[in-house]
Amino acid sequence: MKLLTVAAHDLPKVLPMRDAVEAMKSAFVALSAGRVVAPPRGVVRVDEVDGISLLMGGYVPGEGLAAKIVSIFNRNRELRKDVVTGLVLVLDPESGEPSGLLDGGALTAWRTGAAVGAATDLLARPDARIGALIGAGVQARTQLLALDAVRDLETIRVFGLDVGQVDAFIERLQADVSAGLERASSADEAVDGAHVITSATNSPTPVFDGRRLAPGAHLSAIGTFTLDRREVDLVTVERSTVFVDLVEAALEEAGELVAGLEAGVTRSEEWTEIGDVAAGESRGRTRVDEITFFKSVGHAVQDVVAASMIMKRAAETGLARTVEI
Repeated sequence: MKLLTVAAHDLPKVLPMRDAVEAMKSAFVALSAGRVVAPPRGVVRVDEVDGISLLMGGYVPGEGLAAKIVSIFNRNRELRKDVVTGLVLVLDPESGEPSGLLDGGALTAWRTGAAVGAATDLLARPDARIGALIGAGVQARTQLLALDAVRDLETIRVFGLDVGQVDAFIERLQADVSAGLERASSADEAVDGAHVITSATNSPTPVFDGRRLAPGAHLSAIGTFTLDRREVDLVTVERSTVFVDLVEAALEEAGELVAGLEAGVTRSEEWTEIGDVAAGESRGRTRVDEITFFKSVGHAVQDVVAASMIMKRAAETGLARTVEI
């Protein structure tokens, strides 16, 4: 069997971040419109090593058909291995035959960053100038590039538990963004007064005090997707207008929001799917001082749309190569 593949380092060449942001808007529109065929995400826990493997797949008419297996093994940091790894298999939607293979870790990071870019573009104030990034890992890199792609930020404050990692992150990525990058001494310091905030951690407990959120701020949280972990506190949920990728999925996997429901500080009937905002079916930000909160647990539609677009473009531009298995 012969498959087309694209090297992980070539993904940004094939699908630049701004294009990826627009692709995620289209993906979320299809999801909210009910045009996506996708079973619930399969979860395989490997508790002995703090690991989890996720199985996802989906079909979007006119876009593509794909399946992904991705693993998140947190102890890999100690082994100096990638925490997020996996494979994405692109299938021919007419015959079902496998046609392409992509690095699942790289694609997940790219499309997740683009999803935050899409939500930020739709919800953040146009005059946003100060950004905050909580986390300095692989996911944080693509969040940074997405924020830079959709808003003309002057400064982005970066916080992570490992100071050396944050300094290396800033040194490595400063040349790739127009905003000045600054290390914050705490998550609260990073968030205080920021207009656009992204949290990309797998913390089981809230990483900043929700009272620090400035009126008019926009927050995206993408690091957790299980009910036993939550990056943001109840104060944040209570103060915010909530947007999600899919209400059904948020009720099953968004620890922050489910905790908010249990505490009575939010109601799922008030949550808005970001795809409806992108389609113009629902309003996004309605006031200058409104705090908007996008909570994403991820969905197969993001992989299907991004992977199919990448394979098509790579074949057209010659960046794809053929492998035989």
